[in-house]
Amino acid sequence: MMKSTMVQEVSTAADGTQKVISKEPGEKKISVKSLSDKTNVPLLATEIIEKCKLIHPSKAGQVEELLYQLQQRGAGGDAKAAAKPAVAATGAKASPPAKGGAADKAPQAAAAASPAKPAAPAGAPPGTPSKKPPAASPAPAATLNGKPAPKAQSRLDAEAEERAELQQRRQTQAMQIFKMQQKQYEQAYMNKLDEYIEGLYEEEMPKKVRATGMIAQLFRNTENFETLLSHETLLQTLARVLREEGKRSIDLCTNIISVFFSVSNFTQFHGLIMQNQVGALTMDLIDLEIKRTEHRAAEEGISPAMVAQKALEASQGQVTLSDREKKLLALIQKQDRLLYIAFYMLLNLSEDIEVERKMKKKNIVVYLVKMLERSNVELLILATTFLKKLSIYKENKETMSSCKIVEKLMKFVPVLNDVLLMSVLRLLHNLSFDHSLRDDMVKHGLIPKAVELMAVPRFQPVVLGLLYHISMEDKYKSLFTFTDCLNKMYDMLMRVQDLRNTPELIALAVNLTQNPRNAETLCEGDRFDKMIRRAFQTCDELMFKVLRNLSQQDGLPIKRRFGPYVEQLVTLLRAPDITAELFVEVLGCLANLYIPEFDFLGLVRKHDLLTFLATYAQPGAVDDDILLEVVMFVGVLCNEGTAPLISQSGLVATLFTLMGDKKEDDEFVLQIAFTFHKFLLHDETRTTLLSNTQQVVFYLVDLLQDKNKEVRRVADQCLDIIMDTDEEWAVRIRNLKFESFNQEWLDVVSQPPDQMAAHARPRHGYDDAEVDYSGDGYGYQIGDQRLVADFEDLGTNGGTNWGAGDEGLMHANYDGYEGTYDEEELRRGYAM
Repeated sequence: MMKSTMVQEVSTAADGTQKVISKEPGEKKISVKSLSDKTNVPLLATEIIEKCKLIHPSKAGQVEELLYQLQQRGAGGDAKAAAKPAVAATGAKASPPAKGGAADKAPQAAAAASPAKPAAPAGAPPGTPSKKPPAASPAPAATLNGKPAPKAQSRLDAEAEERAELQQRRQTQAMQIFKMQQKQYEQAYMNKLDEYIEGLYEEEMPKKVRATGMIAQLFRNTENFETLLSHETLLQTLARVLREEGKRSIDLCTNIISVFFSVSNFTQFHGLIMQNQVGALTMDLIDLEIKRTEHRAAEEGISPAMVAQKALEASQGQVTLSDREKKLLALIQKQDRLLYIAFYMLLNLSEDIEVERKMKKKNIVVYLVKMLERSNVELLILATTFLKKLSIYKENKETMSSCKIVEKLMKFVPVLNDVLLMSVLRLLHNLSFDHSLRDDMVKHGLIPKAVELMAVPRFQPVVLGLLYHISMEDKYKSLFTFTDCLNKMYDMLMRVQDLRNTPELIALAVNLTQNPRNAETLCEGDRFDKMIRRAFQTCDELMFKVLRNLSQQDGLPIKRRFGPYVEQLVTLLRAPDITAELFVEVLGCLANLYIPEFDFLGLVRKHDLLTFLATYAQPGAVDDDILLEVVMFVGVLCNEGTAPLISQSGLVATLFTLMGDKKEDDEFVLQIAFTFHKFLLHDETRTTLLSNTQQVVFYLVDLLQDKNKEVRRVADQCLDIIMDTDEEWAVRIRNLKFESFNQEWLDVVSQPPDQMAAHARPRHGYDDAEVDYSGDGYGYQIGDQRLVADFEDLGTNGGTNWGAGDEGLMHANYDGYEGTYDEEELRRGYAM
């Protein structure tokens, strides 16, 4: 890269004035060796400017443009060269295996390619999955949209680069503001500092503005800091002028806040700013400018956005600005510069969490949200960056929600400026942790807008994370069906070599495949076959996690798609070097695949599955997540053909023992009860269950009182089957059910008469002396109130004393009150 320069010889006089003696053009060659299609151009531009003192920081934009041109110039050849090894590495293995031999050998090939796993712990069942992934050579680099997907460390590096890019962009914008200010004044010199300070005491505002502008120039050079900050009264005087005169001149405010902004770039000097209460003064000035804008909009019906739009149209020659509009445009531009410098300084000061809390009390969040209504791109980037920092606190998010921040942000999704769009997306990502704000995002149509950005590599991680948060809500999962999300997600799943490098993608896929409609859409055409074949090729447990979600759908059409691959799943399950994570997912798939027409008997005999599963069904042999899937898989395998083999395998007694050990775990109890339900449907397993483990009936009766509704339902179904198939058990179960449902009443009636008084109806807090049971025997007296006896007592207390014509009241079938009072009312006492 060539840098054209103008070399000039300057003479400095004793009074500090400088005079140019001669000028001559020159060139400097800058070698850029690290430039590639993956280079962070803004970061490289910053590095070049720092190393080359001949390039002023204000030229950062031009340097970036030149680097982009160089990057694009070299992209053609590099892209072709890079494409060939990618095809060689992935093309041959990407094609799905042919039916029959190639597909059947996929798990074996994967096993052969994998290195040896650590030995299973002593006492573990043979073939126990290893707890840790194999210590293998590094996995092939994951790709997303043809480019390497960032790993954990590279992801952090990318975020750090992005922060550096944003900081550099803010600094560049600040320098541009300073440059505009500098055009208004002549060159400032340190030896005239006292003159500039004297100007702060002038009565005329233009002189004060000039003095502050000259001082602001001096503060832009860090070499002057030692002298300027050691001055006894400079900062105090500037703060006083800002406090007393700031409301009178926007230029004065901008100049003085520029001084303190320069100081705020150094953390060690933040104390000086706080001592002079400049932060609070700045907040007050921001509030004033916002109120001025709102007043102008209310009085004249003109907002900054309207003026900006008119200025854009004028720049394109569509309209001509009036003098009034030109003045408004100039004022709004000055306001934007002031607000930018002010908020930037506050952002620097907010490094201290206590200072940030003070800002929050002075409504910094509300002010920042109002900035989203303005049109200056750099101010919008700064505001969204600041809001993202504040959004990690719940109370700040609540304030943002009350200000309708989501509605204001949605107009920037998408937007042509990539930096602004990324800043907005990151802010939305932070806000999406809140339930109500997620609702607002969906309400304002974020899902289809975010889906469109999934194809842009730069935005993929944050967009996928944002969509993942929304997909956590079951009520929103079906909304993804009507977008292109599932198609794009499928393409990414098939392109990524190692899904562990793309956690947002796999998290979104797992969530969305829990919805039946999404599962059906994802399996359309030959996509399911390609996914499962790729899963066998890569042996990626995360891809199998997606397949496991598909297998748990209630509809048989999706389950039947797994039919041709069940034997391959079993082969992979029994592979000696399978990891624990992959073992759980493969077993989970099999445990969901109840396919009525499938030949489970042939599968069991060919692979000796029952013996294999029996080694895992022992309590404590494996982790609970594996044990639970074993229980479910046994239930799937149990049918008329396999029932004799299951009864001989010892699994029936093992599962009953397991139910006792896991009685506190509702999920285990439910799945074992369901497996018992399958056992009871077939003669051999039913006989084994009832003859060898008779206590199972009593246990099932106890489950009728379980807190879990599903457990009660399955237990009741099991007991119904036993009653339908065994008359002897039917009588016993009816008695046990009666005792179970009426246990409290049976406990009462079984007690001696003298103890039954304790269970009599309460007297509602009255002592015996206050209650009078004398009289006609039909009621009792409490104080001055006469109460009749409950109707249940009328049959024994004075029922014969009813007058003529009332005998029907005692008749068993009497229904004289039918349709007038309900049963509860009839049994209640009434005041006489």
